[in-house]
Amino acid sequence: MEKIKGILFIMLSAIAFGIMPILAKLSYRGGANTYTALLLRFFFATIMLLCYLKSKGISMKLERKQLFIVLIIGVFGFALTACSLFMSYNYISIGMATMIFYTYPAMVTLLSYVFYKEKVYARKSLSLGISLIGIYILIDKGSVTFNLKGIILAGTAAGLYSLYVLGASLKEVKAINSYVLTFYISCASAAVMFILAITTENFNMQISFYGLVSILLLALISTVVALMAFLEGVRIIGPSKAAIFSTLEPIVALILGTLILGEPISSRIIVGSIMIVVSIIILTND
Repeated sequence: MEKIKGILFIMLSAIAFGIMPILAKLSYRGGANTYTALLLRFFFATIMLLCYLKSKGISMKLERKQLFIVLIIGVFGFALTACSLFMSYNYISIGMATMIFYTYPAMVTLLSYVFYKEKVYARKSLSLGISLIGIYILIDKGSVTFNLKGIILAGTAAGLYSLYVLGASLKEVKAINSYVLTFYISCASAAVMFILAITTENFNMQISFYGLVSILLLALISTVVALMAFLEGVRIIGPSKAAIFSTLEPIVALILGTLILGEPISSRIIVGSIMIVVSIIILTND
């Protein structure tokens, strides 16, 4: 029962993160740029969580070691992951960047074996292999462009996110209330994005009401809900399984892109999605 609960948390997280590209595009249509959208996303998430924690009287106190680890995870594992990935879009196609980024489940599986001594058994390896092939099929190869700087940035995002997933498995982090942990990660991410927006002169508040609503939903759904559900899932089923289940994210994004933005769907998308679902079924039956 506990395992099913962990899987459901990761699936909820995948759906919430999968909504993110749609809400981001809608916020851009409302006048926001990447830096401002990310800054306001984390800022609003921080405010939402602060209000909740205060209303429930939940203690936000952390030990010094816990605070240090959480800030590292927030800055390097989350904020800089988002920055690296979005910056890679300036040099390579979104398809190429997505392919590179979704190598992170393989990185997490390898690093979990090295640092946590997690067993890499046949079923997990098969599931990982099928999910990676599914991701590859999902991406439109006709839109792929090669640029070394873009490839390095997307690879950096995958590596940093792998560290974030592994960091969430540390015993010091597991001991922290999920709401408190998400608050500190959001707070650290907001601070990083503010510094980047100011130093790169990309701070823009000429955003329509429509754009602000999109960013508020981005903060609530794709930050607060997504982060908390993912952290709970990692606690229960471990980092490598959580990373593989998270490959549901691009399927959600593609389906919503078709339903909301009218983006085309193809046999490539159907086949890739089926392969990812099959990989998840294999892992679920472990």
